[in-house]
Amino acid sequence: MKKVNTKELLEIMINLQNRTIEASLNNGIFNATHFLRFGGRKLYDCGIDSADISWNIDEFLRHYPQAFWEIEQIV
Repeated sequence: MKKVNTKELLEIMINLQNRTIEASLNNGIFNATHFLRFGGRKLYDCGIDSADISWNIDEFLRHYPQAFWEIEQIV
């Protein structure tokens, strides 16, 4: 398991397009598992609440500017 910030996570996802990354969001108060995939133009995010969100890269960076993620697995 590797801890990365949001920018590093995005770089990994861009390099591994169309693969799913299971990552835990660690913001110091709680952990939340996300299943993330970058499809070339959009980042697809399914959280533990089963809510599917489609982000562009800038939106994702603005939403999680100071976040750290723990990569659980890459499928």
